Amino acid sequence: MRSKAMSDSVERRVVREVGAATRLIRLLMAPPLQAAGITQAEFHLLALLEERGTSTGKELACLLSLDKTTISRQLTSLEEALLIARTTDPTNRRSHLITVTEAGRLRLADARRRSLAVMAERFASWPKEELGALADHLARFNDVLRGDVAEVGVEPDRTRPSQGRSSGSDRP
Repeated sequence: MRSKAMSDSVERRVVREVGAATRLIRLLMAPPLQAAGITQAEFHLLALLEERGTSTGKELACLLSLDKTTISRQLTSLEEALLIARTTDPTNRRSHLITVTEAGRLRLADARRRSLAVMAERFASWPKEELGALADHLARFNDVLRGDVAEVGVEPDRTRPSQGRSSGSDRP
């Protein structure tokens, strides 16, 4: 059994490393996403919308922990670029249902292809077993976080990749 001091140190290191990886991935993904003609915010919003099929702005704001006005601005930008479509919700005329258009799917696929190429370069020297183990550990970690998010009353995002599928839904 680990001592409390060792445990705290290990957890602190995990938090530090996950934070560093998140920042570094954002930096690495900016150029391929820009080359695909999409921002990181647009990428994440489109990926979430594609995964969900249809959503409202209110649902997206909740899922992404963003203010409704921020989501509204992002959705307006995506709509002007013809990457999403908004239709009036037949069950609530004050609400709009949002879906990804074919142009949005194509842009998202291009962004995923470009960003995956960047990450593939970084993992080229890793043995497949180690890369698989990393993916397994991250999936386990994300499952724990999803459960914790659900416990505090926020619907966890449904971007959990299925086995064998690219995890491009929640990261570029």
